[in-house]
Amino acid sequence: MATASAAAATATPPATPAATATGQAAPAALAGLPPARYSPQNPPPAWSGPLPYPILVADEQNDRILEITPDKRIVWSYPAPRTTALSRSYGTSGDDAFFSPDGGSIVTNDEDGGTIIRIDYYTRQVTWHFGVPGQLGGGPTHLNYPDDAYLLPDGNTIVADIRNCRELVIAPDAKIVTQWGRPQQGYCQTDPAAGLFGYPNGDTPLPNGDILMSFISGDRIALLSPAGQVLWNVESPDLHGGYVSDAQPLPGGDVLVCGYGKPGSVIEFDPRTGRVLWEYYVTSGPGELNHPSFATQLPNGNILLNDDDNNRVLVIDRATKQIVWQYGTGVAGTGPGQLNHPDGVDVDMWRDWLHFSPPAGA
Repeated sequence: MATASAAAATATPPATPAATATGQAAPAALAGLPPARYSPQNPPPAWSGPLPYPILVADEQNDRILEITPDKRIVWSYPAPRTTALSRSYGTSGDDAFFSPDGGSIVTNDEDGGTIIRIDYYTRQVTWHFGVPGQLGGGPTHLNYPDDAYLLPDGNTIVADIRNCRELVIAPDAKIVTQWGRPQQGYCQTDPAAGLFGYPNGDTPLPNGDILMSFISGDRIALLSPAGQVLWNVESPDLHGGYVSDAQPLPGGDVLVCGYGKPGSVIEFDPRTGRVLWEYYVTSGPGELNHPSFATQLPNGNILLNDDDNNRVLVIDRATKQIVWQYGTGVAGTGPGQLNHPDGVDVDMWRDWLHFSPPAGA
C-alpha cells in the first residue's frame, strides 16, 4: 500500500470517454469464458480444499491482473496476450482490482499512474476511466496515489485518494459528486468527524451502503454512512510495527485488518470493545509475512491475503494458523507460478469455473 508524500504537478486532462452500461457483455463476447450467472449472495459451486473459488490478483509490478483457480491455472488475464500498447494507454499497474457488483467488469487503480480504469471482463476493453495517466495531482480531474477503487451498485465509483487525504465518489460522467476530507498543510491528520482524512488506504463498501475506511495517519479505522456520517471511529489494535491497511468487514460487525510491515500481521478485532479475537503474526521462517496489505475472509472461514513483498498470495487456515494454499514462489518473476508484488485480491463468485469447459477453438 502507499505511503504519504507531496502531490505532483497537474496538467490539462484529455477528454473522458463516455461511460458505458455496467451490465454484462453481450453473449457474443462470452466465448471461452463462463457467464456471470451467480453472485456472492447466490454463489457458484465451490471447489474442495482450502480455496473454494478462483481469485483475482492485482500483480502490480508485473503490470497485470490475473484470475487464478484453486488448482493454480490462470484462466483470465489483463492485459490479454498480445494486447497492443494502444489499448493499454490508460495504465494498468493494478494496485488493486475488484469485481463490479454484477461481476461483469473489474475496477482497478494505478497508484503511481494516478488513474482508475474499468475493464469489461468479457471483452477486456477499458470502458471508463478517471484521472490523467502519469500525472499525479488534485482538484476535480486528478488523483494522487488512488487506492481501493470500487464500483457501487448505483453506478458511482469510490476511491481513496491517499496523498490528497480525501475520499471521492465519482459519477459515471467522470465528475466528482462527493468529497470527504481535503488536502492539509504538512502531515495529514485523521479526524473523520472534523473532515480530516489522514492518508486513507481502504474504503470497502458494505451491502447496506456503509463504507469501512482505514487511515494510515493514526492507524484509524472508521465506519461511515453513505451520507458520510461517522458511525464509529477507533484506533486499530497493536499491529506490531506495521501500519493499518485495508480493513475488511466480518460477519457480526468484527473487522479484519493487515499490519503493513515486516514481519506483517493480520488481526481480527471487535471495534466495539477493541478486543483482539484472532491474530496471525509469525516473526521468522516461511510463515513470516512481508508487508501484507489486504486480507479477507473466505466463505469457508479461511483467510485469503496478498503478501506483497514476499511476492505471493496465501490462504491461511483460521484454526491452525498454517499456510494451506500459496501462489507465488517468493521470488519476483513472470514465469509459471510467479508474481511480483501482488497488492490486491478479490474472489470470483459470479462464474462457475469448476464445471466450465470452453467451446472448441475458444
